[in-house]
Amino acid sequence: MSGEALLKDNEVGYLEIKNSEGKEIFKTIKSEDRYKNTKWIYAYGNIMKENVKIGYIKVGVIQYYEQKAMEKNIRDASVEIITMSIILWIMIISISSYVTKPIKELKTSAEEIAKGNLKININIKSQDEIGQFANTFTFMIDKLSLSYDELLSLHEELSSIEEALREQYKELQYKDEALTNSDERYRLAIDGANDSIWQWDLGTGDFFASDKLFEITGYDLNKCINLTRLLKELIHPDDLAMARNDLQEHIKNITKVYKSEYRVKILDGSYIWVSSRGKALRDSEGKAIKIAGSIADITDKKISEDKIKFMAFHDSLTNLPNRTFFMNKLNDQIELASDKNTEGAVFFIDLDNFKNINDTMGHDYGDKLLIYLAKQLEYLIDEKDTICRLGGDEFIVLHPYLETSEVVQYAKLLLALFNRIFEIDNKQMYITASVGVAIYPKDGSDANSILKNADAAMYKAKELGKNGFALYDAKMYLQLARKTCIERILRDSIKNNELSIYYQPQYDTQKNEIFGFEALLRLDSKELGPISPVEFIPIAEESGYITKLDRWVLNESCKQSVKWLEAGYKFKSISINVSSVDIHQPDFLESIKTILKNTAINPNIVELEITETVLMQSLDSSINILKELNDMGIRIALDDFGTGYSSLNYLRKIPICTLKIDKSFIDNITSSTKEESIINNIIQMAHSMDLKVVAEGVETKHQLSILKDRNCDYIQGYYYSKPLPVDEIEKLLALNKTT
Repeated sequence: MSGEALLKDNEVGYLEIKNSEGKEIFKTIKSEDRYKNTKWIYAYGNIMKENVKIGYIKVGVIQYYEQKAMEKNIRDASVEIITMSIILWIMIISISSYVTKPIKELKTSAEEIAKGNLKININIKSQDEIGQFANTFTFMIDKLSLSYDELLSLHEELSSIEEALREQYKELQYKDEALTNSDERYRLAIDGANDSIWQWDLGTGDFFASDKLFEITGYDLNKCINLTRLLKELIHPDDLAMARNDLQEHIKNITKVYKSEYRVKILDGSYIWVSSRGKALRDSEGKAIKIAGSIADITDKKISEDKIKFMAFHDSLTNLPNRTFFMNKLNDQIELASDKNTEGAVFFIDLDNFKNINDTMGHDYGDKLLIYLAKQLEYLIDEKDTICRLGGDEFIVLHPYLETSEVVQYAKLLLALFNRIFEIDNKQMYITASVGVAIYPKDGSDANSILKNADAAMYKAKELGKNGFALYDAKMYLQLARKTCIERILRDSIKNNELSIYYQPQYDTQKNEIFGFEALLRLDSKELGPISPVEFIPIAEESGYITKLDRWVLNESCKQSVKWLEAGYKFKSISINVSSVDIHQPDFLESIKTILKNTAINPNIVELEITETVLMQSLDSSINILKELNDMGIRIALDDFGTGYSSLNYLRKIPICTLKIDKSFIDNITSSTKEESIINNIIQMAHSMDLKVVAEGVETKHQLSILKDRNCDYIQGYYYSKPLPVDEIEKLLALNKTT
């Protein structure tokens, strides 16, 4: 039978024939709809010719048809049996009755077979045709039973195979679904990750990267033909060698993990920071075959790190380097100078009376002034110099390779920057500074000692009158220690009420009698003995104790003056010094009113002495304060006139009553016609402005004579009396009362 003929059978849907070598000769599959989406059962067999295998045949039938075929065989067999039974029945009718019984038995057997019972036994033991028929019938039943058993066994086997295939199919479906889900999750993870996933085949050069890399850089590196050359063009030139080295070290198995951070040029031409990490896949010999990893945009992180690093080494207000930066830089410069046998200098700058500016104008104004001064210093210094802000109103300038002979000139240059009027927010401010200088490595072998010595020199400059500079010398250690001790004594004296006031008389030059007194604070200690106001007043201003001292002196001197006046002593003025720090305190005016009220003193005899420095720190604010004091009835005296930023312009604006000529002018009045001329001009100018004049520090009769001739109003000095305690003053007042 040919393959085409075989396929005409409805049960056969698949046929395949191969020769003895396994080469396919014929193969076909029916395509009707009934053969789709169903289960196949295959039969295999060899094609033999003269006991030699010449080929191989594979026939496929649908399971349904196989079952139908088996059932058909059973039905056909049953029909045959029934047919034969009928024939036998006819034969029985036509023969004699002696054969009826065996035929009936055969009939009964046939009926059982028709019912599907193949386990019957036919007991006909005859040698005639009926017996032979019965034997044949029995043989047929046995053969049919055997065939049925074989078919049933095959059916059970096929059913078992079908069930196993069904379970395998379900498992394959589950695994396929799981694989699909896993792949989807992997895709979602890659697409949703902030990092780009990449893989590089080092053998073929093939490169794969997730879409995130395109988002980061703007380049599709998956289409890159020569990745190495492209990376060379994209990586920042300053980072290329490092990035290449990091990769090569991992390829050579020097590092366990590949890690590198570098800048990459993106599509718009700008650079971003990326972090690349990965691990190599190696062969049995340890050679890198592939590298897989991730790459992330860390630009924001780098910006934050740079900002944090900048903040760690720079001042937040001025953006100048801070103390930490400066100390590291100075240590490096000291070591370099020692190696090269060169010198450098450190200039410690501290603004004079800066606290007054904050108190008067507010901290916002003070901050703006510091920012402005920082910029001015940056403009002034060279590129090789370093400037930093230590904090508050302190600046440091580091000048390497500066000869000792050049230090003075440079210090004067710095002072000139500050010694002028600045205008911030349309408000003028006069600023001065004190500068301390230490030379390295001569004045110290490390940054701490150099900074400490420059600081000591700066305090020396302040002691010398501020608005100047001082070079460090070893004696300043002792001076700094003394300053610290005085500050402690001040604190304890205020706490324990151990301060005292001395009074120095002021004499009327025309009447030759006491006009008034100047109240002078005195500080005495068991540890250091008497301490001069010239020494402890600046320390009190710097430490913040001056406000308490000022108000204590004002209150005590007003109370004492009231006592003297009530005792009948005659004088017209009590003069009290007011610090530039105190006068700009927010509660200054209110405190004055309280003291006047509590002491019940006549404001007209109270005179407050201020210096030119107070005025120039904030002229507009100072003028307003002085006007309010004047409205209270208090007189204002301008102390140390001629030693500061003297100007007729501000003299005509401020409500002062008295000018006090500084002792430095009086000292040379008898030996210098120039000094005498200056004093004469001051007195005439003051009188023309309806101001009284007090000459301080008069010690000789000759000085007194000249001042009288120049019509100086009042004299104060050792010629008449040094500052005296209360009991000694009362003796003078008693004498003045009787004369």
